Amino acid sequence: MGGVRALIRVAIVEDDSAERERLRACLRWLEESEGLQFHVTEFSTGTAFIGSFAGGYDLVFMDIEMPGMNGMETARELRKVDASVLLIFVTNMAQYAVDGYEVDALDFILKPVNKYSFAIKMKRALSRIPKRSEEYIPVKVEGELRQLAVSSIRFLDIDGHYVVYHTTEGELSEYGTLKEAYGKLNRPSFVFVNRSCLVNLYHVSAVSKNSVTLWDRQLDISRPQRKSFLAAMSDFMGGRR
Repeated sequence: MGGVRALIRVAIVEDDSAERERLRACLRWLEESEGLQFHVTEFSTGTAFIGSFAGGYDLVFMDIEMPGMNGMETARELRKVDASVLLIFVTNMAQYAVDGYEVDALDFILKPVNKYSFAIKMKRALSRIPKRSEEYIPVKVEGELRQLAVSSIRFLDIDGHYVVYHTTEGELSEYGTLKEAYGKLNRPSFVFVNRSCLVNLYHVSAVSKNSVTLWDRQLDISRPQRKSFLAAMSDFMGGRR
């Protein structure tokens, strides 16, 4: 599963917060061990997932036993609007997974999720996701010109006269301004959270009124940027970016 590849957009539809975190932990483990990159969006009900669905996911993890609209009902609604997104059921009881053929589920995972069996299931799933061509930008580091994968950039900030690229592979510093870097990226998924920090929305895992979280890093959203950032995030989550 190793190698550099484009960001993989994942939805987790699960009413149990502990189970959602267990799936997230498995994905983080794969990021660290296999060099993969995931953008994860969580939903605690099937109704919330279907109500906000606008496409764009590569893979959906769906709990079968949920209050209200259960996983099978949610999957039927999903297939009405997206016939191709990969679907993996997560369940306590294997017999429920047989019904997954009705909604073209790729596989099922038994709870509690084990990271090694999870990795085997993911290897199969990732082989079915169409590969997207990676985009690169040139970054001059200590006099050497490097090609940096855009999808690997989590955020950029300023350190004196240098722009620091915080990536999934580590940090790179380039002499210049954040405005110059923003112009070089020229992509709507890169948005300012304050005058000295630019984030890649694909790596955002949580947003509050005053801060944004990119996995384990929390960044402040300034008052002047708050409205435009939240609007950009809303467009992004709605599939308009």
